[in-house]
Amino acid sequence: MDGLISSRIKSKKSIALLAPAFIIDFPYPNIIGMLRELGFDKVVELTFGARMVNWWYTDFIKKHPDQKYFIASPCPTLVSYIKTKYPDLIRYLMPYASPMLAQARIIRRHYPDYANVFISPCFAKQNMEVPANRDVLDGAITFKDLKAAFDERGIFCDDFTRPYQFDSLVQEYTKVYPVSGGLANTSHLQKVFKPEEIFIDDTIPRIDPVLKEMQTGTSKYRFLDILNCNGGCVGGPAIFNQGLSLEERKSKVKHYVEEASERRLGAHAGRLEYADDVRMDVVI
Repeated sequence: MDGLISSRIKSKKSIALLAPAFIIDFPYPNIIGMLRELGFDKVVELTFGARMVNWWYTDFIKKHPDQKYFIASPCPTLVSYIKTKYPDLIRYLMPYASPMLAQARIIRRHYPDYANVFISPCFAKQNMEVPANRDVLDGAITFKDLKAAFDERGIFCDDFTRPYQFDSLVQEYTKVYPVSGGLANTSHLQKVFKPEEIFIDDTIPRIDPVLKEMQTGTSKYRFLDILNCNGGCVGGPAIFNQGLSLEERKSKVKHYVEEASERRLGAHAGRLEYADDVRMDVVI
């Protein structure tokens, strides 16, 4: 684990912001106890941030019925790609924070004295989005970094078998966000667009033709839910278990959603008022 981040965990109270793709590499709920053993005071998932992104997207689209296209903006790699290669399409990027940034801002509002550390399968988040948002994010580590830190400290999942829970701000149904189409399938956009107007896919070679059609104004799609990695964030390059097939990764997410939904969240559930007065704009 990065020495600077490690020192921050030790020197002040800290919160781990865990991307839901964690289930590819680490068991639930063991991972919560493991992170606390590593030194984090609180562990939260990004699912409530994703819930707010869904709400902001749907509200924005309903308020802009005359806008021709809308492009989801959670993936910093694709946002950067569009800004570089398709500057004409920048105006169609959704002007809202990613689930990571939304969650970080909400957490900073409620716990201003804690250090926020993002943990994910994504190098782009670590190298692009986190550095651009140091006001709410103190650093980032990858799943590979985390696995190495656990091994170094002798922290093993079998030693953490209690029914741990995330520290509030959880939303169960958005746990599918790391799978391609997770955003579109949980934001109720089907009530706004016809099915044939929603494009869901990943990787630039498959997305590029649609962006070119949008550039010429000939695309039949109005909303693009797009991610850079194959299969979505479950295909992130910083995942430790790279030997798992895409279907195995999706199966892990599906099982995690089913298992987690069986729990009663109570005070751990996120509520809309938690995000009152939190900035929504995207910063990459």
